[in-house]
Amino acid sequence: MGKKSRRPNRDKPKAASTAGVAAPRQVITSTTDDAVGTFNQLCASQDWAGLLEVESKMNVIAKTFERSNPSSAGSINFYLGSAHKQLGREGAIEEATLYYQKAVEMAKKAGNNVILSEGVLHLSQCYAEMNRVDEAMDAHKSLCDEIAKESMNPNAILSFAEILVDKHEHTRALEIFEEHLEAIERSWGKQEQCRAYEMIAVLYRGKNEFDKSNVYCERQLPIAKATKNVESEFKALHGLGHNFGCMGDYDNAMTYLEQALVIASEWGDDEYRLGTIYSAMGDVLVAQEGREKEGLLMFQKCVGFFEEGSEGLARVFFKTGQAYRLIGAWDDAIACGMKGLLIAKSIEDENLGNKLNFVAKAMEYMGNTFLEKCESLPERNDELIRTALFWSESAYNLRSSGVTLALYLDLAQEHYFLGDSEKAHAVLKKYFDGTVKLWSSHCQACYRTCAKDAIMEKCSVCKVARYCSRAHSIKAWKKDRLCHKVMQLCAHF
Repeated sequence: MGKKSRRPNRDKPKAASTAGVAAPRQVITSTTDDAVGTFNQLCASQDWAGLLEVESKMNVIAKTFERSNPSSAGSINFYLGSAHKQLGREGAIEEATLYYQKAVEMAKKAGNNVILSEGVLHLSQCYAEMNRVDEAMDAHKSLCDEIAKESMNPNAILSFAEILVDKHEHTRALEIFEEHLEAIERSWGKQEQCRAYEMIAVLYRGKNEFDKSNVYCERQLPIAKATKNVESEFKALHGLGHNFGCMGDYDNAMTYLEQALVIASEWGDDEYRLGTIYSAMGDVLVAQEGREKEGLLMFQKCVGFFEEGSEGLARVFFKTGQAYRLIGAWDDAIACGMKGLLIAKSIEDENLGNKLNFVAKAMEYMGNTFLEKCESLPERNDELIRTALFWSESAYNLRSSGVTLALYLDLAQEHYFLGDSEKAHAVLKKYFDGTVKLWSSHCQACYRTCAKDAIMEKCSVCKVARYCSRAHSIKAWKKDRLCHKVMQLCAHF
């Protein structure tokens, strides 16, 4: 059991590949030295080792060109920077950064937008590789200030968006795309357009703005089909299926996911895709009352498509456990949660914060499961609540960044049921502080952002929670275990 995943983070936007240098092979026009001709040939063949052999000589020539021919000086510096970057020797990124900085300076002086665009693109990537993200962002901003949007290298915009995503500035990434949307639609190539639409769709999906995400998935899909970009077509279909499922349009969701499944089945060399589609189908099925067991079977089916010990496999166990919870199979739900927790603890991640947060999320699942099991019983079981509190507090103490609102609510209820009203009130205040603003425009059942003028359903018990529809209000009351009565009792503390 357990197939190796080749694409562990399929939903995250990626910058365009930079394996090779995309700079123009601009010929240096001066013939003051035979070295220039040799340099031109080495650039044309991308002979990086050969370029470094003439590095000292070309540095001298570039210096003499700074006044008379700054465009050529920029080209020399650009290619020497690329040689260091591509060969990756000790200190290569630092050396490449210095050359790209000089290339950008000369390109601005010469008014050479081609070298300027490429220079800033590679300079920002060097900064990002050295974790100097703010400088990478400043470099991109200077590019936007210097070059008309129609003249900018699309890869520079895609790269900038990737840097912003890595910095968790998703709103800013969307703003960048909005600033360049007209140029994207009119002057970008099909491949770059497709990539941009994919990134925009993913960014809107991350904001739970699924209708907007669909707009860009639908723009991406025909381009992907026309250019025979099967990878992009798969992602667009998967995205549409996920979005429609979150919006409650389950028929459309399954239609798109089934189309994505056909592509994944024909791929043959990457079973991870099959796992992601079966998992998405399971999500759609368990969201429909009466189809929870079908969803459970789908989750069980996709287990074998994820690498053993991977985060993807852990997430499948949590989803399987949630499906068991919906049908009241509490022991199976707890067993699945423990399997997911053990995997989460064993995952190797260079970013310790990411690992701790994932383990904390697994502990939060365990606490929530024990609490729900207790609430399903005719009488309260304090031992189950103490177990739930143990897991919830463990998750709270382990969080390296940001405690989830759901965890605050679990803790508030656990303290309340165990008779510690003071702690329940204190934690619930944190819950309210984080949710009241959200609830003015977010549905507490699906977390979808509603229009500002939308008339939302308000919970008749706690008078705080809001929903996009009566159906979602009923769903939250029955399944999401918000415990509105506790909220009502504690709301004024």
